[in-house]
Amino acid sequence: MSAPSPKSHEAAAGPLRVLNLCTQFAGLGGVESVVRDHHWNDDAHGLDSRFCVFWEPSQPGWDHARFLDFSDALTIRTARRRFRDGIAGFDPQLVVWHTVWGWPYLDDLAGSSAARVLFLHSDTPGLAAQLATRAWWADGFACVNDRLVQRVRDARPDIAPERIHRVHYPVDPPIPLPSSDREVGDPLVIGFCGRLDFEQKRVDRIPELVEQLGRSGIRFRMEFLGDGPKRGWLQERLTDSSRFVFHGRKSGREYWETLSSWDALFFVSDYEGTPIALLEAMTCGVVPIHPGIGSGGDQYSAQVDPTLVYPAGDIATLASRLVQLSRDGGSIRKLRARSAEVVAGHAAHRYREAMAEFQRRIALLPRLETRPLTGRPFPTDWLSFGAIRRLMDWKRRRGQTVSEAPPSPR
Repeated sequence: MSAPSPKSHEAAAGPLRVLNLCTQFAGLGGVESVVRDHHWNDDAHGLDSRFCVFWEPSQPGWDHARFLDFSDALTIRTARRRFRDGIAGFDPQLVVWHTVWGWPYLDDLAGSSAARVLFLHSDTPGLAAQLATRAWWADGFACVNDRLVQRVRDARPDIAPERIHRVHYPVDPPIPLPSSDREVGDPLVIGFCGRLDFEQKRVDRIPELVEQLGRSGIRFRMEFLGDGPKRGWLQERLTDSSRFVFHGRKSGREYWETLSSWDALFFVSDYEGTPIALLEAMTCGVVPIHPGIGSGGDQYSAQVDPTLVYPAGDIATLASRLVQLSRDGGSIRKLRARSAEVVAGHAAHRYREAMAEFQRRIALLPRLETRPLTGRPFPTDWLSFGAIRRLMDWKRRRGQTVSEAPPSPR
C-alpha cells in the first residue's frame, strides 16, 4: 500500500489537462452523449480535454479523440501499444475513467503523476465487486445517482465528501421546445428511447407488453427512437405500421420533436444509471414509467408520481399503468407538467460548471492512498481479449472470483 503525497497535486497555470477514457464515444447511448458534451464544451470551462476510445474504429470529425478499435482478437500487448501511441504527446494532470473496464491493462501508461477520477454512469452487474479494487485506485468519484454514491462509500468508507460529486446529467433542449398540437392521449403515444438490445435494455419484453395492451382494448401507438442489434427482431414482431413506428436514430430538432410528441416514455431494463433519454423526455413533459431497479430512473419517476415505478420485470403491471393513463387525459396533463418541474435543475450549463469545478478540485487535492493494480502474470499480455474472456468464464464456472473481463464490442 502506498502513502499519499505529502503535498497537493499541483496543477500548472492554464487549462487543466484532462484525459477521458471510455469504451464507446460515437454511439447511441447516454454515456456516449455525455462524453461528447465534454468534447464540445470543456474548453469553455478551462479544461484541455482529450479522449481515448477503446472499442470503436476511427470516426471523422472529432479532433481531440483517438479511436483505438479494440477487438476480441487483439492481444493486450498490442492494445497497450495502441493506447500508448494514442495519448503520445499529452501529459494529463487528471485522468477520468468513464468505465470500470480496462484499468488493470492500461492505467499505468496514462501518467503516474495525474490524479484519477472514476465516473460511474451505471450500476452495472458486478459493480460492487469491481469497486473493491477501483475505489482504491481513484482520487475522486462522479456518480449519477445516490445508489452509486453509496456503493463508493461502502467500498471505501474513509472517502471524504469533497471527493464525491453527485452528477446531474446535462439536458440541453432547443429553445423554444417543440410542442404537439394533438389531443393528449388519443391515441396514447408510448415511446421507447435507447439502444434496441436484449442485454440491459431487455427489448425482448416488449412483445409481451404489446400483447397485454392489445387485450385491454385501449387505442395506442408505440414509437421507437434509437437503433441497435435487435431492431430487426422487434420489427418482425411489431409489423402494424399504424401502431408501431421505428424512427431510427434522430438528432437535433428532429430528436426533440419526436420526444415532444409522446405521452409517456417506458423502460423495461434490468439495470440503468440515470437514463439521459428519460431526463430529456421529462423536460418535454413526457410521463416516465420505469422499473424499480434502484437507479436514477426510478428515483425521478417516483418524484413525478410513485405509481409510475413498477416492479422490475412485471410487464402486466407496466401495461396496467399505461392503461390507467390512457383512460384519464386530465391525469396525463398534470403528470406531464410535473415531469418538466422535476428535471428543471438539469440545465446543461449547470452540469458543465459543476463538473469542471469538481475536476479542478480533485487535481489540486493530495493524491489518495492507493493499492497496487492487479498484476498480469506472464504470458497474459500475449493473450487476446477473447482468450482472456474464455479463461475468466472458465474460472467463474469453477467458482473462482473474477473482477475484470473485457467487453464484447457493440
